[in-house]
Amino acid sequence: MAARRQLTLTNAEVAGVLALMNRTGNFRPEAEVVQCFQVGELTSGMVTLFLPSMWLNRRDESPVPAEVWRAMFECAAYTEDTIVRRRPRRSSLAYRGATEANREGLSWSLDVQQARDFARSRQAPGIAGSIWVTRIPGDRVFARFMEGWEKELTADVRGLEIYPLEDASRLVRPWWRMGLSRTPARA
Repeated sequence: MAARRQLTLTNAEVAGVLALMNRTGNFRPEAEVVQCFQVGELTSGMVTLFLPSMWLNRRDESPVPAEVWRAMFECAAYTEDTIVRRRPRRSSLAYRGATEANREGLSWSLDVQQARDFARSRQAPGIAGSIWVTRIPGDRVFARFMEGWEKELTADVRGLEIYPLEDASRLVRPWWRMGLSRTPARA
């Protein structure tokens, strides 16, 4: 499985992964992985093996605090659809459907409609979310998940400028900064 994800593990790491899986009886033992991570029993490679699948399969009411998820992503290698890849160089315009208090969360969408769905349906009952937008530098992106219905980035957006969607024009670069010509291309 590690080879499929282009992840190289030492014999000791493989033994640790197998022991953890045998002890828990499944491949996504969220609570056990978190506990092992917090006491320093997991290497970066081991975290990289478990983390993408755990993130994709987590419950909305996951008991794992956002700070712990962030620390695990910081420890893990960058992945795209669970496969280790080179981190992107370019920034991404991303959206998040959340309350103002949760606008700096880890999960961001590349699709504004998905963010809109999250703003409507994934908040606490009776609480409406808003759509937030930011430009995330490549070095802030932890993982990218594009295979499922959701086009998601996990990223550390703390300290970035995050705007309500209606103010998104602040994040669009003027044409002269993007190296574009004033005159349209001729067909």
